[in-house]
Order: sequence, then C-alpha cells, then structure tokens
Amino acid sequence: MRTTVKLLGTGLLLLTVTACGASTGAGGPAASSAGPSTPTTLSSVPTPTPALPPSQTVGRPTQGIAPGDDVVAETQVDARGLPEGYPRSLFRAIDGRTLVLQAEEGGCRRISARVGEQTAQQVVVLVAVGSAPKGQLCPDYIREIKIPLALDAPLGTRTVVLRQG
Repeated sequence: MRTTVKLLGTGLLLLTVTACGASTGAGGPAASSAGPSTPTTLSSVPTPTPALPPSQTVGRPTQGIAPGDDVVAETQVDARGLPEGYPRSLFRAIDGRTLVLQAEEGGCRRISARVGEQTAQQVVVLVAVGSAPKGQLCPDYIREIKIPLALDAPLGTRTVVLRQG
C-alpha cells in the first residue's frame, strides 16, 4: 500500500513539474551559437493587451459613504440603549431628510431598523438584530448593508437616540 501511494505521489509530482516546465519554456530546445540566428520579427512577439480604463460608477457606491453624504458626529448619537454588537454607524444622505444606518450582516444575522418618535430635540431609531434558531446551520459570509431611514424634517442639530427594538 505504501509503495502505491509513493508511486502515485511521485507520478503526480513529475506531472506537475513537467506541466510547469512546459508553460515557462524550460523544456524547449537550447539555443546554440553554432548556426546563424534568425531575427525576431514583430509579428512573432506577443503584444500585451492594453489595460481598459476603469468603468465609471453609475449611481451610488455599494460600499462606504457616497460623495455628498455626511457622517453623523458621535456627539450627536446616543447609543447607550443598544446592547454590545449592534450597529451604531450613521450618516446623513445628501437630501438631509434621510438617515442611513450602515451595518454588517451575514449568515443568519439580520439587521433591521425603523424610525420611532421624532421631536424637535431628538429622533429615536429602533434597531433590531435577528439570528437563527439554535442549531440551524448558517452560511459563512458578511456583507455591508445600508438601511435608509426617512425623517419628517432634516436632522439638523437633533440627537439621534439608538434603541433596541
């Protein structure tokens, strides 16, 4: 049994080395200085393909904060009512009347948010984090999400209070 495994391993190694040598030209005939050399023409030299210009982003970016949007200062956000691990990153959309909660969700973890009470002094945002039932298998991925929250009036200097809900 050991001999068979060794033979298969050696064969696989030989096959790999041969394939790598063929792609780099290492297995080709050696050049000799005895005979006349043939000049290389431009048609025999491969020309690299020119790099294509990066595509222009149409619409808003899928990650990060869009140009013109504004991060809500930490001093303007009261997140004391949220448990550890809940999203706290907020920014103001360019229209001024939309807050956007930026979070990471993945696997069986789902994030949702909605606007609660709005007064002249504060805006309450209720954030919920859902998870799968115990024992359920979840896919292994993380993605960045943005949850838009429409306000009745521009945020201005009002405090954003984040609460579990």
